[in-house]
Amino acid sequence: MSWQALSTRVASFTAPPKPAGARPTRGQQKTSWPHPPSFRANPATLAEAGFYYAPSSSDLDNVVCFMCAKELSDWEAEDDPFQIHAVKCPKCPWVVVRCALAQDLDDEGNYNFPTPDRLPNSRVLERARLATYTKGKEKIWPHDGTKNHGAMSKKMAKAGFVYTPSSTPDDDTATCLYCNTSLSGWDAEDDPLSVPPSPPIP
Repeated sequence: MSWQALSTRVASFTAPPKPAGARPTRGQQKTSWPHPPSFRANPATLAEAGFYYAPSSSDLDNVVCFMCAKELSDWEAEDDPFQIHAVKCPKCPWVVVRCALAQDLDDEGNYNFPTPDRLPNSRVLERARLATYTKGKEKIWPHDGTKNHGAMSKKMAKAGFVYTPSSTPDDDTATCLYCNTSLSGWDAEDDPLSVPPSPPIP
C-alpha cells in the first residue's frame, strides 16, 4: 500500500492497516481513531502532516510518517501534528517541505522565510521536495522512466513541486505548496519551470 497519497493516509484512520502476519480473531473489534474531532491531532491534520494510522494493542493512537517512518502516539487535545513532527524529526523531507511551512507564515498569512535554508529555491528544500518522488531508494514518479521527459523528478523539485499522487496507479499529480496549486497530466514536452502541463484528457 502506498502511503504517499493523502487520501490513503486519511482512510487509514477508519480502516487501519493490520500488522504483518496478523490473523483476525473471533470477536475482534475494528480499531478506529480513539480521539474526538475536537483534537488538533485529528485524521485530517495528521494525514496532512504525513502520518497514517497504525495502532497497536498498547498504543491505540499510534501513527507513522510515510516518509521517515517515525512513530508517534499518546496524542493530547492541543497537540499540533505539524509542530510535533517538526520537533521530533527535523530532517524528515515531509517536515522540511510541508510541516515547517507553517513556521514560514507571518500573522497575515504572508511568507517570511526566517533563514536562507527556508527559501523555496534553497538546496535543502529542493532535496526535500525531490525525496517526495521516491520511496526509499526506489523512484516512484511515473515519468522518471521515460528518457528525456520534460517533467522528470529533479526538474519538478527544482520548480517547487512535491509529488502528491491520488491512490490511482501512475497518477502524476504534483503540488506547489506555496500557492496550493496541483497539476497533473504532464507530457514529455512540458517544462515545469516555465509552462503549465497540458490538461489531462477526459
